[in-house]
Amino acid sequence: MSGILRQLLGWPGWRASPAQWQINMLEGWARYWPVFVLGAGLLLYFPYLGLRPLRFEEGRRALQVLEMLEGGAWWHLKFIGTPYVNKPPFTPWLMAAVGLLRGVLDEVTVRLPGVIAALAGALSAGTAALVLAPRDRKVAALTAGLAFLCSVQILLKARIGETDVTVTALCGMALALWLYGRARQHFGPALWLGIAALLACAAMTKGPIPVAFSALPMILMPLLERKPREALVAVAIIAVAHLPMLAWAWSNRPDAGAAHWVSEMRLGGEVGGDNRLTRLLHLSDLPLAILYQLPFLPAAVALVSVRSDLPRERRWMIDALLLAAVPLGVLTSILPIGRTRYSMPATWPLAVMAGLWVSMNWRRLYMAHFIIGAGLTIAAIVQLVQVVVTDGRTSGQRQLRADVEAFSAVMKSLPPGPMPVVWDHDHMNENILVYGHRKIFELRRDELDCQVASGYLVAGASDIAVMDASPNWTKIEPLSDWGALYRRVDEAPTRNCKPRFAPA
Repeated sequence: MSGILRQLLGWPGWRASPAQWQINMLEGWARYWPVFVLGAGLLLYFPYLGLRPLRFEEGRRALQVLEMLEGGAWWHLKFIGTPYVNKPPFTPWLMAAVGLLRGVLDEVTVRLPGVIAALAGALSAGTAALVLAPRDRKVAALTAGLAFLCSVQILLKARIGETDVTVTALCGMALALWLYGRARQHFGPALWLGIAALLACAAMTKGPIPVAFSALPMILMPLLERKPREALVAVAIIAVAHLPMLAWAWSNRPDAGAAHWVSEMRLGGEVGGDNRLTRLLHLSDLPLAILYQLPFLPAAVALVSVRSDLPRERRWMIDALLLAAVPLGVLTSILPIGRTRYSMPATWPLAVMAGLWVSMNWRRLYMAHFIIGAGLTIAAIVQLVQVVVTDGRTSGQRQLRADVEAFSAVMKSLPPGPMPVVWDHDHMNENILVYGHRKIFELRRDELDCQVASGYLVAGASDIAVMDASPNWTKIEPLSDWGALYRRVDEAPTRNCKPRFAPA
């Protein structure tokens, strides 16, 4: 093994020089780096954005947006009429804003905020590299922007209407402002206000843990440089940034106790989950988290290796980017409660580091060009597989599309108004319910004889036996293999009660 490693390290390709045409091409791209980065992002992330039916937690987000647009649940989130306190509301707010602009709540509306966040994260990474690079600044900016866009983690998550890419971009933009202030050696009130606003949005997206990626260098770097006053200011700004999230959590305290927040912060593990000691000893998610940072990760590592060759006044930027990427990037992957996707905020500082290394070596090392080409090639392959081969084209997705279109047609044929649903939460497919295009509220099994405005009801497959046994409702139409539509029996006796989660 040691012989193979020596041969690998001694490979002359590491020190080969690039051809002149490669230098000229990269120089031409870098001249218009924002246009090139935006163009790459548009090609990678926008095609067929609405082709695949909703999946994962997209349906849950879309139903929250529906409650916002039709029920005014902007601060106290609701999901099928029930209070929703698992995540703060910033991502649904973005989706609702897109829905208001487009006039429709569909797959594109749910996914567009994440795609725009990926572009914003790439441009902010490029801007940070532009500010920090000692030379060939536009090459640094181009590489950093592409490194962010071509990260496998971003490629796999940006086209899904979830929180990860949005919070990664917000934390990256906040760190970019801080790096800008450090490079200028001046922090004005406007700069701190911008940092606080971006971190507040990040905390309102996914809580305090992603914010810690950017907060760590903001606090530790001044302390390492014996500037306690600057560190105290950073602590104060970060604390202020968490106030909106704390206000939201406090206002929702009737629906969520301390045990709930411990669970959501992943501090208490998951009941019935994997053996925590096994996960810790096997470092289960760390290898995948590292793999997802290729092929630009070696460039970031190479930058660390040349830190001692830089002037002392420029070493701080490498230290700051390392603090933003490594400690929490590792911890969120190896802890028993960790997951690969929790390390995504490390993508941004690693992209900036890759840009800095390439800008220092692109004129003399072919490897700098190879890394950029490999990143673009891998990104193209990943997106071709996702967009062209799988999205909306597998047998399962085609069946799901047929099911949701059939459900949508059934709902359109019924009188308007909120629709009750009886469906056990452990088996519920929220993604299907979105296509009813109306407010949905949960009807509990002990409320089947309560008075409801709708004469119809949707039941999931797990609750069909309960519905068939009820004298109040009769099945009128099956809904594929996932549920059925019921109608209230004429003159069925009802109790003088209102379902707990029915809209006012």
